Amino acid sequence: MTRPVKKNKERHYLEEAAKRLGLPWVIGLDRECPDFIVTEGTHQFGIEVSEIFMGATGANGSQMKRAESGVQRKLNTLRAEFEAAANIPLTVKFVGNMSEPNTTFVRDRLLAEDFASKPIAYRTVIDTHNGLRVHVTKALRPDWYSVNDRVGWVDRNPLPQIIDAVSKKSGELARYIEAAGPDVRLLLFADCIYNSGKLRLEEPFEIDLCGFSRVYFFSYPETVTVFGDIAAAA
Repeated sequence: MTRPVKKNKERHYLEEAAKRLGLPWVIGLDRECPDFIVTEGTHQFGIEVSEIFMGATGANGSQMKRAESGVQRKLNTLRAEFEAAANIPLTVKFVGNMSEPNTTFVRDRLLAEDFASKPIAYRTVIDTHNGLRVHVTKALRPDWYSVNDRVGWVDRNPLPQIIDAVSKKSGELARYIEAAGPDVRLLLFADCIYNSGKLRLEEPFEIDLCGFSRVYFFSYPETVTVFGDIAAAA
C-alpha cells in the first residue's frame, strides 16, 4: 500500500470514528509520529491510527488480509479490462472459486453482454459451471468484490488483538509525545466488512493503556469503544 493511500485510509477511519462518537474533531494535515494532530475546541492532541485483524499475523502482517488483497487486485484488473472496452459501471459479486480460468470466463461473458442497451438496475447471473457464480447489476458506480471474503464468522472477543496492538504501539509513545505533547491517543480499527476485520467487542473492559491517554477501538462501521478516562461505547 502506497503512503498516500495508507494515509487516506487512516484519515477516513478517524473521521468516521469521530462521527460515530459525535465529537467535533478537526483533523490536521497528514503527518507521521503520530499520524494526526486533532483539535477539539481549544484543545489539541496527537493520535496514532492502526488497523488490527483476526487470524494469524506474522512479520508481513495479516495472512487473511493479504489473501483478500490479492483477490481484490485480481478483481480490480478484471474491472479495468472490462471498463477499457465498455465504460459502464457494474456491481459484480463473485461467489465461489476464483481460479484464473473462471475469472477469465466471467470477463469474456461480461464483454459479450450488451449492457449499454440495458437500464440501470438490470441484473444477470453468470455461472461458470466450475464452482463460480457471479451476480451482475448495472449500477451508478462500480463495485467488484468477492462475497467469499465478506461472509465469515465474527470474533466477539478481540481483546487479545487490542491489548497486543496497544503494547506494540506504546514502544513509540515517547516519540509521539515529543512531537505532539502529553495527550497522545491511539485509534485501533477493524473493518468488519471483510472477514479479516470481523472483530466486535460486545462488552467494555478495562485495559492497560500503556501510557496513552485514551485508546479507541472502532469496529467499523458499527461501534467505537473508548478505553481511558471516559469509558463508553457509541
